[in-house]
This record gives sequence, structure tokens and C-alpha cells, in this order.
Amino acid sequence: MSDERISAQKAMKRWKMHRNALIQLAAVFPESSGSWRPWKEGMTVIELVHHLAWTPEFFLAPIEGREMDIPPVPETLSEARKLLEELTNVHEEILASLTDEDLNSETTIDLFKLTEPTEDMLYRLIGHEAHHKGQLILYARILGAEPPFYVDLSL
Repeated sequence: MSDERISAQKAMKRWKMHRNALIQLAAVFPESSGSWRPWKEGMTVIELVHHLAWTPEFFLAPIEGREMDIPPVPETLSEARKLLEELTNVHEEILASLTDEDLNSETTIDLFKLTEPTEDMLYRLIGHEAHHKGQLILYARILGAEPPFYVDLSL
């Protein structure tokens, strides 16, 4: 590995340890639980998996200087799981292409009125994903499903 890829590889590993655990977590929900929500205004299981599937786009689009591409909410949990896996592959390719030079450049997210180093933006993405993954872990426990460990330690 070249020295100019060390920070980029660390960011990718941290994202993947959460994303892999998220894919494992989404698999523990029975299909029948897809429309369950913990309170009236809360996201359903499907909506939360969808949110987690596409949210890297919120951070990666400005990093790449393009518009976001947000897919529609799936109708079934199996469709939501498939979307999660498909977008994981897409987002992983983008993350793998980033160099340390890219990570040291600045990115602006207009919605937040925030400009910061791209590496910080990636760690903001990881924190957001970890937060909502914790929410989905709670959903699983409430529904009687056994969630996997919160990160994939095999990386």
C-alpha cells in the first residue's frame, strides 16, 4: 500500500466495519416486520434500512461535486436489503477511489452550511451511520430478533 493511501484506507475500513454489520443486522428482521415502526412518526424498518442505504450519497455527492441520487423507498424489506447491498457496492467503489490528497481537500455540504476537510466529512458519515445502526439494533431487540455485534471485527 502506498503511503498516500493510508488515511483513505483507514476511513474505508472504519466505514466497512459498520456497513458490514448493518447488512448482517438487516438480515435478522423477518419480512413481516418491514412496516413496523416504534412510534407514530418513527421510521419503519424498511424506511430506516432505506435511509441507511442511501445516506452515504448525502456525503459522497458533494465530495465528488455532483447532485445526489436518492432512490425511492422500497415496498418490501427484501427490496430494502437488496438496495442496501447494491448501494454498498457503489459507495465502496467511490470510497476506494479516494486518495489522501482527496481527503485533505475541503468539501461543503450546503444543507449544513459546513465546509471541512473531506476526511472529516467521511467520519461524519460513519458517525451518522453508526447512530442509525444503533437505532435499528433497538428495533431488532424490540421485535425479538437477535442483532449481530455492532461492528464487523473480521476486517
